[in-house]
Amino acid sequence: MTTILREEKVCALCGKISEHSEIGSTNAFGSPDLDTRPPEMKRSTIGMWIQACPFCGYCAPNISGIIERAAEVVRSDSYQQQLNDPEFPKLANAFLCFSQLQEFAGNFAGAGWASVYAAWVCDDAGFEMAARKCRLSAVNLWQKAKEKGQRFAEQAGAEEAILVDLLRRAGQFELALKICEDGLKKSPEKTIINILQYQKRLINNADAGRHTVAEAIKGKR
Repeated sequence: MTTILREEKVCALCGKISEHSEIGSTNAFGSPDLDTRPPEMKRSTIGMWIQACPFCGYCAPNISGIIERAAEVVRSDSYQQQLNDPEFPKLANAFLCFSQLQEFAGNFAGAGWASVYAAWVCDDAGFEMAARKCRLSAVNLWQKAKEKGQRFAEQAGAEEAILVDLLRRAGQFELALKICEDGLKKSPEKTIINILQYQKRLINNADAGRHTVAEAIKGKR
């Protein structure tokens, strides 16, 4: 089961106090999605992965901690527009604002993951176009991460496997297939090989839907 705590937080940016929900404990039973999204019950805790100050709009996993250049970024037009963008669910906007903060701090790997989480929120809310934008934003941010030598996954071929899923879900089949082949050339472990080969089948079928790691493994038996 999932236990939820209510905690008062002092915003590191504006100093005002607000109450937020935090995860006390949770669990995950089943297979993660191909983009690493966990199964239930952890899957449904996503609303507690990010906090937004209701006074100044500062968004972070813990608003009591400061992020480099946060004050400058939060005051920017780009940040404020994202915070209230009606094209995205409110929770997705919080993740995308955090993504901006991470990007300006030079953490492109973390910024990419924040955009992925925003995509998951959009999926749940049925915001298909917004989810696509979030995935493509994550791809762009992770390209910058690679240029800076930042890793967003550890195992050989794992970064390619995640990128492939983001691109496939966004309908970018040609590029997804190319990156799939790049990942296979790295001689990854068997599970990642199975995932990349399964992705190739999905791409060839123009399948942009959600699939799990268990499906990929079962498909290679």
